[in-house]
Amino acid sequence: MKPLAILLLSCGPILLADQVVTKDGSRIMGTAVSVIDGNLTFKTEFSGKIRIPVDQISSLVSESPISLRLDDNRTFNDKIVPADGDRIGLEDNDLSFGFARIRHLWADGNEDPLVLAEQKKAEALVMKWAHAIGFDFTGSSGNTDDLGIGLRADSTYGNKFREYELYLAYNNSSKEDVTVVDETKLGAEYDSRFFERLSWYAKTDWENDRLEKVDLRATAALGLKYNWITDKSYEVAARAGLAFRFEEYQSPSVDNLSDPALDFGLEYSQEIKDFLSLQSDLTYIPSVKDFTDFLLSNDVALVIPIDKKEDWNLRSGINGTYNSTPVSGKDQLDLKYYLRLVYRLD
Repeated sequence: MKPLAILLLSCGPILLADQVVTKDGSRIMGTAVSVIDGNLTFKTEFSGKIRIPVDQISSLVSESPISLRLDDNRTFNDKIVPADGDRIGLEDNDLSFGFARIRHLWADGNEDPLVLAEQKKAEALVMKWAHAIGFDFTGSSGNTDDLGIGLRADSTYGNKFREYELYLAYNNSSKEDVTVVDETKLGAEYDSRFFERLSWYAKTDWENDRLEKVDLRATAALGLKYNWITDKSYEVAARAGLAFRFEEYQSPSVDNLSDPALDFGLEYSQEIKDFLSLQSDLTYIPSVKDFTDFLLSNDVALVIPIDKKEDWNLRSGINGTYNSTPVSGKDQLDLKYYLRLVYRLD
């Protein structure tokens, strides 16, 4: 057995934990948990679990046997001891190596990272349902200036590569006992990823708006979506495709609309803090015949979880639609702000 290892074993009553030494000379006592993606997760008494890049570590000593896999896939279960030249060794093996050669490390009782990775891949393929129901306190400006309430239900069914989304929303507002907003919206969307960042989508939205005297406003679109940025803290996706607009009005003096169009969209989400996120969905639908005839809609909101499991969320946002060719007597911009209490049924 190596002399240094014998010395460390003789100090057993003193060394009651694993020890990591960084290249700046810091010595940290605790428990080595794992090495995944080039980072050592080390549990300490003073700050819980910390992550240390492996290229900043000069040595590691383990109090008890620990499993590790090298970059050539050789796997061992042994106590880790220091070796000469900023290398580490195994108590019952003459092998020594640099810390950078460790591909995976995991404490006894923990799952092999390769097994966990395969489990995650399998879970990513499982189609799952998720539901949410929200209760709105709403306000608006433009066609109306009032306060009201609304209901919204959302359902998704999918996995990492395919997803179906459905929503149903109803808003009603009154002013001086007169109904000024009475609209119902229904929508569905399907996404299917066929490349690393590229997917195709199909979506449709249906709306009945009694205030604007629209019996039915419907749009349908088919196109491609590109997941432009997929960072851990924020995501950006852009979409483009062909669309079709249909509008049927209550007034016989107004011609119904039935035209081909284009569909452009930008989806953005960002985790600002653990307790706050930003979500935005911008859609632009111009007519193919006349680009000055278009619909522009956006929903942007701050989402705040109000319980530890994040089953309850508070969503505060603005939903707006700009119609460049509104019905006579109506404003082009219909803007609504809302405060929505959302319960998730995952």
